[in-house]
Order: sequence, then C-alpha cells, then structure tokens
Amino acid sequence: MIFLAFIYNPLSTLVLGIVFIILNILDAHSTWCVLRPYHYHRERNPVARWIFRKLGLIRGIFAFKAILILGLSAATGFYTAYDPLTINIVLIVANLVFTWVVWHNYNIHRKIRKAF
Repeated sequence: MIFLAFIYNPLSTLVLGIVFIILNILDAHSTWCVLRPYHYHRERNPVARWIFRKLGLIRGIFAFKAILILGLSAATGFYTAYDPLTINIVLIVANLVFTWVVWHNYNIHRKIRKAF
C-alpha cells in the first residue's frame, strides 16, 4: 500500500527525478574513468561511442547527458500533470538501469586500475 501511494504521488516524481540526475552524474564520472583518455572501444553503447569519438570524451559525455536529461525532463513535466503513475514507473526503471550501469562502470574501472 505504501508503494502504491508513493507511485501515484506527483511529489514522488521530484524525488525520482533527483535520483535520476544523481545517477547520471555518477554515470558520467564512471564513464570518464573507464574511457579516459581515448579508450572508446570500452564503451558498449554504439551511439555514445560515436558521439565520444566525434566530440571528444568530455564534450561527448556532456552532450549525451544533456540530451538524455532534457528529453526526460520534458516528458516528466508533461506526464506528471496528467499521469504521474506512468512517469514514476519510467523513472523507477531508468533509475534501476542506471544504478546497474554505474555499479558496472566502477567495477570495470577498479579492474583496470588493478591491471596497471
């Protein structure tokens, strides 16, 4: 019952959105740690890898994250007013995915550091 009250509450969208932004900051940092200085072949996302090669690592990370966060922010603003359930489910799934990605990136970074 508490979970249902949380998932239907528009205020929950704010909390989930803040968690999403924090996870994306951690993802940007962990991606930088794994790919620096020019190890783009380690990136598994082909779109991100292409952007990093075209713009460079730092600018590519900022561009990729800006597009992602602005796109989701627009959807969040629209859906929170009309259907908080849907956007909260999307944010929960996105946060779970990014939690795994951040954990995985830092594990890869740890293994790279041990190898050297």
